[in-house]
Amino acid sequence: MRTSDVIVIGGGLAGLTAAITAAGRGKKVTLMTAGAGTLAIGGGTIDILGYLSGGTPVANPRTGLASLPPEHPYTKAGMETITAAVDFFLTLCQQEGFAYQGSLNEMQWLPTAIGTLKPSCLVPLTMDTAAVQTASQVVVAGFTRLKDYYPELVIKGLSKLPGYQKQYEKLEIDPGFRGGRDVSTVDIARWLDTIQGQQACREQLSKQLKPGSVVIIPPVLGVRPGYAVKDTLEKMLNCTFVETVIMPTAVTGLRLRAMLLERAKKLGVSIMEQAHAIGVKRDGNGVTAVVTGNIDRERTYHTKAVILATGGFFGGGLVAEHDSVSETVCNLPVTAPADKEEWGTLRLFTGTAQPFAKIGINVDASLRPVDAQGRILLDNVYIAGRNLAGYDYCLEKSGNGVALVSGYKAGMSV
Repeated sequence: MRTSDVIVIGGGLAGLTAAITAAGRGKKVTLMTAGAGTLAIGGGTIDILGYLSGGTPVANPRTGLASLPPEHPYTKAGMETITAAVDFFLTLCQQEGFAYQGSLNEMQWLPTAIGTLKPSCLVPLTMDTAAVQTASQVVVAGFTRLKDYYPELVIKGLSKLPGYQKQYEKLEIDPGFRGGRDVSTVDIARWLDTIQGQQACREQLSKQLKPGSVVIIPPVLGVRPGYAVKDTLEKMLNCTFVETVIMPTAVTGLRLRAMLLERAKKLGVSIMEQAHAIGVKRDGNGVTAVVTGNIDRERTYHTKAVILATGGFFGGGLVAEHDSVSETVCNLPVTAPADKEEWGTLRLFTGTAQPFAKIGINVDASLRPVDAQGRILLDNVYIAGRNLAGYDYCLEKSGNGVALVSGYKAGMSV
């Protein structure tokens, strides 16, 4: 009989964090994932809290967290857990050779591909903007045939922002790709992972860059987690590279996911790819097994606890029906306005939350699901990530932060 101490359902940041945390505590963990999830295409940064509900920018994440309402997942987790989760993540990254920088006491504003600044908290070293802010002259590099990245747009936007009003130059690197299809950042990152790609890039840039230059570049400095490509090119050219934030798909998310998967495997987590959890078996107020359904047949996996990190609407953990919202594995109640017309507002880009963004599963302080009266529904099930109720990850810029903190909390609770 297949038995685990913990089954984690969902392979995004919340699920991987929960699996790593629980396994690090000596638990026998099985991670079920139906796919790579949004982590693999996201920006790879940990945005703890960028804006409050009225669209007010947060200058200090720790201070901003203290002003959140009681129903917010951060408030339920508590500041002690948030701090521990951040320390856990930074230590893990350092140990895996893919160090991140940042803290709860300082907001980091990252250049984007459209020339704006995005608030974040914990970022890879390729996104350290210190050199950009102190430089008097900055080069913005693009790549031949790279889709949706235009150095002119980056320069036009950044040059209007405080702290970024300086001299900019643009240049183009030709990776030599031929054929009819568009080139992606993943293509270029794989090219730069090769010695031939690094040498070709150096030959082109050495003709145009001055020693000591600061170069803003799309996220292409290698696919694997680590800084070997960045370090090699900087040593070759005596310059500093800074990666921007781009729209999905971003290589930075691939790097972070690869690092977390490697850590999970080192800790003995059993990873089940393409495992579609379709239900659970219960005994009273507890879950005793998870049922998966693939093409051939259903399978049952017994467990002492479940961490549900299946995502929201986009990830498939929550499904909107004609007049209701359902949770797809444990059939837990989902908090949503009774009138579907109240799920959203037609007023877009106003700096106010969309009601549907806060739809999710209500939990107690241990992240166990509760009903409308606050009664625990399942004693050994914990909710992590986007299927939690009470926060607007898009408006707040808090998605990966809530995933990290709730995944850590769940992993510590089982």
